[in-house]
Amino acid sequence: MSAAVVWLSVAAVAASANPPGRLYRVGLTKGHTLTVTADKPFTVVDVDGKGPVWKDSYRGPLTFVAEGGPEQEPASVYRVQVAAFSTQAAAEDERAKLEREFGAPAVVRFVPDRGSWRVRVGEAAEREALGPLVDRLRAAGRTGMWIAEEPQTASGVAIRLVDPSFSSQLTTLTRVLAVPAQGAPLKLDGKPHRGIFEIRVNEAGQLRAINWVEMESYLRGVVPSELGPEVWPQLEALKAQAVAARTYAIANAGQFDDEGFDLCATPRCQAYGGVAAEHPLSDRAVEETAGQIAVYDGKPINALYTATCGGHTEDAREIFPEQAAPYLVGVPCRAESAALARSRRVVEGAAPQAVTTELGEDVTREAWLLAVTGVLDAKTAHKPSKELSGPVSAATLRAWTAALARRAGRPEPTGDPIAPTTLPRAALSISRDLGWEARAQILVSSPDEEAFLRDPRTASLADPERRALAYLAWQGAMRPDAQGRWALDRAPSGATLAAALVRIGDAYDAFDLDEGSIAAVDGRGLTVVRGRGSSSMPLAPEPRLFTLAGSRALAVGALQLWPGDKVRYHRDASGRIDFLELRPPVKGLSDDRSAAVYAWEVKKTASELSDAVAKRVSVGTLQDLRVVRRGVSGRIVELEVVGSSGSTVVKGFDVRNLLDLRESLTVIEIQRDQGGRIASAVFAGKGWGHGVGLCQVGAYGMAVRGADYKEILGHYYPGISIGRAPSETSAAAGSR
Repeated sequence: MSAAVVWLSVAAVAASANPPGRLYRVGLTKGHTLTVTADKPFTVVDVDGKGPVWKDSYRGPLTFVAEGGPEQEPASVYRVQVAAFSTQAAAEDERAKLEREFGAPAVVRFVPDRGSWRVRVGEAAEREALGPLVDRLRAAGRTGMWIAEEPQTASGVAIRLVDPSFSSQLTTLTRVLAVPAQGAPLKLDGKPHRGIFEIRVNEAGQLRAINWVEMESYLRGVVPSELGPEVWPQLEALKAQAVAARTYAIANAGQFDDEGFDLCATPRCQAYGGVAAEHPLSDRAVEETAGQIAVYDGKPINALYTATCGGHTEDAREIFPEQAAPYLVGVPCRAESAALARSRRVVEGAAPQAVTTELGEDVTREAWLLAVTGVLDAKTAHKPSKELSGPVSAATLRAWTAALARRAGRPEPTGDPIAPTTLPRAALSISRDLGWEARAQILVSSPDEEAFLRDPRTASLADPERRALAYLAWQGAMRPDAQGRWALDRAPSGATLAAALVRIGDAYDAFDLDEGSIAAVDGRGLTVVRGRGSSSMPLAPEPRLFTLAGSRALAVGALQLWPGDKVRYHRDASGRIDFLELRPPVKGLSDDRSAAVYAWEVKKTASELSDAVAKRVSVGTLQDLRVVRRGVSGRIVELEVVGSSGSTVVKGFDVRNLLDLRESLTVIEIQRDQGGRIASAVFAGKGWGHGVGLCQVGAYGMAVRGADYKEILGHYYPGISIGRAPSETSAAAGSR
């Protein structure tokens, strides 16, 4: 039976198990064994239409085993990667030239996820054996080389089926199809997927599972895997991701034809999690953009996208030269300056009234938080800067602890209050009133007390006081002075006690603080994004406002806000915001600034650097890393690697791979020992990914500030328009 007829037979089986639409082949897990199960009986059939393999159906887990072939894994072969081309013809010309010039065998290898043909020369069983060839190539002026590892092909492997009773059947087949019953998705190693599974033997003698699935069903497992709706719950961003993912899938269909599928299921292509990844919000994004793709000059674009671009994307020609395109150019990941200026708003609040402890610590935030939540009595709440400056009475402290206990859902204090005449007695009073005395007694041992307090004078304290003070010190609720001495004979100020109460209240989430991202500031109200939706809330007449000075909250009379800023706030009984604070970290105004890896820093030892470099290039002992050129975004696009036996220039995406970093948008700081040798290197960088095309977290940021999915796509892919996907039955139809 011809390959075309076999393919049509498989497609027919796949179509019968999928909703109508374009079929797609996704390469899933590979290994020597794969296990398939389902909640209802499923069938396994031959790819050539001869019917069931071994049994009519299978009710329990069915294990597929690769059997036969060599006893050991085929050894790898190493070759020197010399050049990459966008066309096979150009690569073949270069291959022939290399063989003539250097007298060594050369090959052309297609790299599907880069869409390029790479030319490699030489052949050795060990990486080190290629050193002399690398030296000759370098002497001839060749740069940007590295040593590539290629696994060898295995043969003589067939599929064995093993059922739950350990009965088994060795077939003569290298490809079979697992077909589900209606309404019972097949599970591969416990993970459910729509469509059918093809199990085939690959060139390395392992089994590869391939999911034949209808395109829109496929996207339901891609979009939430690429841009998690629980973390980034903006519909317009998810719609942009859906269009980008659909476009990428269509433009790159058949990339892995030699291996029998269209795209892999990892971030190397597009992350795909199957049914388990699906989410109602991303399902909606897929449904509302069904069939829509990004096009340029009437053709689907190569819709590359990156996780977090660090504030600016890069030209594809600098990272992936073979994929350069007019719509894959670097753009700022933020609104234009005029739009930023228009979107900035200033919230007016009460005039700042600093509250400080006797040690000079600013606890204004803590004081006003207790004031707006009703923990402080009315008199103190209106003038905390004055009323908290000195000691407080036993009755006042009891009123505060009782109010805090009610907010925390804890029992109110009973018995006579302890007068806070000294810091240790205040610690005991607070601990007893709020139930932390048991914590101090059980969680703090006598040796711990000394370690937490580190002041020999505390040895004279009664054990309950010493233990209570030690526990509050451990929790950061009370502090010694600048000399590490505790105020054992003086009454603490109300400000000191207020700070301790806030620390305890935070342990119980007692202050009803909400957190979200600013979407808009309009007049006397805010629109805040929380979870999947947003809420508009009015401001109280004189809200207490706090900005950030480093990681410290600083009281201000006016607070500047931009869409995307993270804030935390409290609302009064009328629903008005009476306490508003900017949340750290503040990372500028890029749309992708909310990503945890927007900015990062990594330190690598000389040994770690040398090991990483040696896997790619051969320059002897590493001596330096020199930035030759940066792209429009600031990414390193050419890096000279200098060693004892020579140097080479690494370009584009290979810079990130060489250094094993999240991104190439980085500053390299070499640290040397007294002999001038590299001791380590610090990499201070931004972003995560390759930096080309749509910035996924940036799309979320644009959506927060009101952009729709078409605006998002048009920003990151300049010059594109939204069109309709081709209507052929299968993504692979054109390649068969």
